[in-house]
Amino acid sequence: MKMKKTVAAIAAGMITLGAMVSASAAGIGYVNSNALLQAHPKMQKAQLDMRNAAQKAQENFKKRAAGKSDQEKQQIANEIQRDLNQEEQSTMQPILSDIMKAIQRVRQQKGLDIVLEQGAVVDGGIDITSEVSQQLAK
Repeated sequence: MKMKKTVAAIAAGMITLGAMVSASAAGIGYVNSNALLQAHPKMQKAQLDMRNAAQKAQENFKKRAAGKSDQEKQQIANEIQRDLNQEEQSTMQPILSDIMKAIQRVRQQKGLDIVLEQGAVVDGGIDITSEVSQQLAK
């Protein structure tokens, strides 16, 4: 009699675990971040702005580095790179924020528990990249 109760308890535990796993698997979505970046309406302008900024930085380096020692050139390059990184961050931050908000909206609409990067998913889950792209276009 005690053996039957133990087997029943184990079976109930396995059924509960199976239900939890299948419920959580249904709540997983994934996106392709690179596709979302390219789909963002402001991305093309951001890329152009960054190319222009990189060109200006290169010209700035040439002017400032003329006749300087290697150590001074390295300091100038580090300073210019730091400024360029800050400019890239300020240019990309609004775009990344828009993408995160769109992901959150789609996650809530679909009742997903979590959204992962596509490369982190081996099997299963729901690809919500196109739905997020549509949100960005609005």
